[in-house]
Amino acid sequence: MRQKPTKFWLLNLPQELSSEIEQSLPGNSRISKVGSVEEINLDHPDPLEASIVFVTPDTLNEVNDYGERSLIEHHNIQRVLIIDGHNRLDKADINEMGSFLGIIRRPVTKKSLREVRDKAVEIQELYTDLHLMAREISLDRELLARKNVQLEFLNRILTRSSSSLNVEEILTIARQELSEFTQACGLAAIFWKSNDQKEITAELYLPTIEDRSNASKWEETLLAVPERFIQKKVSSYKKINISSKKNLITRNPNPLKQILIPLYINNRAFGAIIIMADKNLKLGRDQLQIINSAGNHLALALRNALKYRDLKKEADFDGLTSVYNRQQFDKKMRVELKRHQRQATPLSLIMLDLDYFKNLNDTYGHVAGDMVLKKIGYLLGSTVRETDFSARYGGEEFVVLLPETTEEQAWLLAERLRQKISRTNFFHENENFNVTASIGVASIKPGPLTPGDTLVIQADQALYLAKNSGRNMVCTSADLCVGEAVSG
Repeated sequence: MRQKPTKFWLLNLPQELSSEIEQSLPGNSRISKVGSVEEINLDHPDPLEASIVFVTPDTLNEVNDYGERSLIEHHNIQRVLIIDGHNRLDKADINEMGSFLGIIRRPVTKKSLREVRDKAVEIQELYTDLHLMAREISLDRELLARKNVQLEFLNRILTRSSSSLNVEEILTIARQELSEFTQACGLAAIFWKSNDQKEITAELYLPTIEDRSNASKWEETLLAVPERFIQKKVSSYKKINISSKKNLITRNPNPLKQILIPLYINNRAFGAIIIMADKNLKLGRDQLQIINSAGNHLALALRNALKYRDLKKEADFDGLTSVYNRQQFDKKMRVELKRHQRQATPLSLIMLDLDYFKNLNDTYGHVAGDMVLKKIGYLLGSTVRETDFSARYGGEEFVVLLPETTEEQAWLLAERLRQKISRTNFFHENENFNVTASIGVASIKPGPLTPGDTLVIQADQALYLAKNSGRNMVCTSADLCVGEAVSG
């Protein structure tokens, strides 16, 4: 490294002495004459440049306390005392005047100036090395602190996301952690898969978007993601809301204000998360690497949650009709019986059986029969209330459990179901046909000693009555039958 020039500051020196120093000036040195400490640049930006202030005992006495302290304390400035050859200074005098880089007796020679210059340069280089070392240590500490923050972030997101098997809950955790890490304000997600017909179906998880046009644009943005990774378009999708007060989107999609985090399992993308911010996101490479690592953790957690949900659905729902299965109905019945026993409120049950379903299978085939059962499952889901519980009881038989519902209210719902089924046109292989249903309704106020199968037995008896009374009608456990009898 080329040595920088050493600066010689001549502080209010007599002209004769200044000339003496100028004539003996060593190489790679330059002079500045100043009349006061204030004129000396104590804060020059170059830490590699050595500076020496030359003073005499007389000029030193003229420096005020503040100037003296500034010279002594400043690490870039070294002081050299010049005394006449006949002057004698004892240690007490020198100590009183303060520390010096050196003391030069006149006449000033090039050798004496070179010696103090070399010494100043050596001290300055030492200081520079220490300064650079301190900077490196400081940068290392900052980097270590940053790494610790990032590792804590990854540890939190891994621990929290792995503790849940609920998709919405994991996405909420992701939003909380990623928002804190990137100052983002919202999160959306999409998951896709291929169905039996090799079509791509998707689920869109969207935050609160008050503006409809914004909502439409965000849906388009999410639906474009699968094509980017698997080169296929989404044929059908459903939307799921993950809104909260802290998960809001108020603006249109903007690539500068969002980050897309793809989700991979075994190098195959199955979904993506998009985080959004109010301002342009400016992230460093290390931050993006940490976000990608977080995406790997989230991918595993979300894949497990999606699989668990699908397995639970297979275990809880009837695979053909998409309503709950018999096992889940039995569990729900036990829970509702205990709850209604405590609250002493009425619990009702609708039991529905399709009329002449064997004849339908014999006439149109089992494919047509399955199509009818699917449609009945859909009609149940679109007709009953959210608080009601629909299930396939077996074969062509369905049940609807109605909490806190009287027999009269249950009968009204059952009659509406009967009419809706009888008016539905079914179509199979260019043929139209209709289907009817017989329905039994029962209601009880369960007490502490009420047998668990009481409601099912009464509803089954009412259904038997509807069948024997001509079918396509609703009968209650009170022997009330209303409907339109049909012949086989």
